Amino acid sequence: MAEVPATTRSSRRGFFGASAAFAGAAAAIGMQPGRIFAQEEATGRLKTVLDRGHVLVGTGSATPPWHFEDEQGQLTGMDIEVGHLVANALFGDPAKVEFVVQAADARVPNLLANKADIVIQFMSITAERLQLVDFTIPYYREAVTVLLLKDSPYNTLADMQGKGITVAALQNPHIETVAHEGIPDAVIDQYDSVANTALALDAGRVDAMLADYSTAQWLTAQNPDKYKYPPETWATHNYGAAVAPGDERWLNVCNQIFQDMMTGFQFAGYHDAFLKYFGIDLKKPSAGAPLILEAANPPA
Repeated sequence: MAEVPATTRSSRRGFFGASAAFAGAAAAIGMQPGRIFAQEEATGRLKTVLDRGHVLVGTGSATPPWHFEDEQGQLTGMDIEVGHLVANALFGDPAKVEFVVQAADARVPNLLANKADIVIQFMSITAERLQLVDFTIPYYREAVTVLLLKDSPYNTLADMQGKGITVAALQNPHIETVAHEGIPDAVIDQYDSVANTALALDAGRVDAMLADYSTAQWLTAQNPDKYKYPPETWATHNYGAAVAPGDERWLNVCNQIFQDMMTGFQFAGYHDAFLKYFGIDLKKPSAGAPLILEAANPPA
């Protein structure tokens, strides 16, 4: 797919709120936002990005809630907002990003051809892909679930098991195996598009619709009086951003940006995006032990 760059600006309070918070904290320790790498010479991809003055982010444009065009034709979505947060961390300005819009099968080729500095495009971390690219730490944990109508008598996977319910799913040779991991006795009704699976659910032709967890969250957040989804999931996997292999400095910088986004100065922007696209009000990370230790040793 040809490279089609598009730059978007965001007026969302989260970005600038996070930027202001970072500025205050950085000033307190003698640092300037957007100049955090000036104290030692930048090299490799990091130097290229800083010298250029903006970061090239490979992403998509047709898969809500991750990346899609709004009514004004501007790119929006969770991946787009994460791209703005990366720009904010590097330059102190969330607008200093250029999005390279690409098909999913162009994610790795474009990255290896230097058409993007980083790919943020709902990319699952797999052993096969790790042989081609380096991944950042995960920024979302994807899974499989089902979408239900709000007035459905079912609320959990346990409610649905043993009932022989009919589930709409996108056509795939392995879709019945995947669906039966969550609901072993479900009858799978396959459709040629996600839109048609949703239409089958809306029309009451099926009891549920097989969906990515993020899709179920997005549709429920946009239509809280129409849809719901169970708390259980299966087939869990991680989404990470990808960078070209062999540049440890750039990978480390990106990892620290993502860590800060989820637990540090830029948490406000990540929180607001998560609430907007997934309908989830993330809890502010607590002070004290790092997140990994906090998860292993929850407060009493």
